[in-house]
Amino acid sequence: MSKEWYEESSEAFAEGFTEECQVHHPQEQLEKTYGPSAPFSEHKRGDRVRYLSASGEERSGMIVWCQASTKDIQMKYVIAPDDGGFLDFALPSDVITQEQEPVLIDCPYCPGKHYDVNQCPLKPKEV
Repeated sequence: MSKEWYEESSEAFAEGFTEECQVHHPQEQLEKTYGPSAPFSEHKRGDRVRYLSASGEERSGMIVWCQASTKDIQMKYVIAPDDGGFLDFALPSDVITQEQEPVLIDCPYCPGKHYDVNQCPLKPKEV
């Protein structure tokens, strides 16, 4: 008995989908389904990315298509999520490209701010 598409891992689905699209569906079919391909994008088809879903969850997946912006719709990525389910659409601003920047914290030992208050030179030494 063969596996149905929904029984595959999302990675296998995305790879199969991408491979199937390249072999059986010419570029025109993908454009017909998702709209024209973005001529320029930071990420490309097949890239694995972390992103914020429409529900605000941090997810990861593989880019299946980079949809170009139109006069009414801005550029977005079509992503096959790693945890399965339906394809997601993510804006470029939803893609997480780096870890969160360090934040300066008000220091309880001096009037300044530090990234790590434990490194403050005015912090009392532990005995």
